[in-house]
Amino acid sequence: MQESGWQHRARGVLYSLALLVCITACSTHQVSDDISEYSERLARVLDTGLTTAEEQPAADYPQREMLLSAPAQLDINLTRFYQLQQCELGNLVAERNTALGKIQHYSQRLVYERQLLAALSDCINFVSEQSDEPARELLTTMQSWYAAKQAAYPEHWSNMLVLSDETRAAFSRPQPDQLFTDTVDIAGQLTLFRQLDSYLSPATGIEQSLEAQLQAIGATRLPASVWQAQHQIATRLPTLTAQLEPLLANTACPDGSATEQANILRNVFYLFFIERIQPLGGHINDFNYQFAPLLNKWREEEALPESFRAFLTVQQTSFLAYQQAMQDHVKLWQRFLGRCHLSPTAPG
Repeated sequence: MQESGWQHRARGVLYSLALLVCITACSTHQVSDDISEYSERLARVLDTGLTTAEEQPAADYPQREMLLSAPAQLDINLTRFYQLQQCELGNLVAERNTALGKIQHYSQRLVYERQLLAALSDCINFVSEQSDEPARELLTTMQSWYAAKQAAYPEHWSNMLVLSDETRAAFSRPQPDQLFTDTVDIAGQLTLFRQLDSYLSPATGIEQSLEAQLQAIGATRLPASVWQAQHQIATRLPTLTAQLEPLLANTACPDGSATEQANILRNVFYLFFIERIQPLGGHINDFNYQFAPLLNKWREEEALPESFRAFLTVQQTSFLAYQQAMQDHVKLWQRFLGRCHLSPTAPG
């Protein structure tokens, strides 16, 4: 059936609205936007051009091949498998060899490995009570399996931590909007990451909670959001500070009295830096201080790939650069406001 003119126009309107919604949804507010607007407003008041620092690329999250550990696999022949049917271990081995078992997510592989270690331990205890020769041979074999699986377990934990879809998103796909709210739950996110860290011990129960914890981490993506914001401040604010220094020094405040221009500059500083950038900086500081013990632990954890540990080092170095950039900018304004007897308070 041929489409009428009004139907065609309606379809076009709906398409345009959908496109507008998509563009709006995809555009997120970032601190670099505030720095750019802050710079533009200052340039107007000072009647000069302030160049914006070029966006410098942040450190990329390592590629999968640089993160993936390859834990040793056990090769259990059919004779041994049938001997295991008397234990729960037999069911687990059979489950792992199904089509679905071979494509488990990293989190489910970790759960499986913990279950396997527990079942091996139980089966060893069961078989050790038998005295016939086949039982003794099986006991020796299972003890070697247990040692091998225990040694490989940290590699499964590492894969879960650095390669799960949710954690990769948390480490590499920022949601910057959340840092401009007062509801950032840094302590709650830290608790979730600490729980993931605790699973390095196979004795920690995880079956019912791991997937929910990963989903909460992946939905929030707090580390990546903080790391992006501190990188933008560390790389863009120093350029503005350096350009402002001589300009503010040459702004007249005769006998320490603020001129109209000085007052306007103070207002711009308050509205953009004090009201927008500093509160976000508070979230950046809180995250880095609260997460530091855990991130330092991971930087020393040999079970984790070197590429991931190096990535964490880059982020912590970026935090130091961010702190210096903020400190230099605040000191610049303190000198100017002090000379003009102004306080960084809300505009009247």
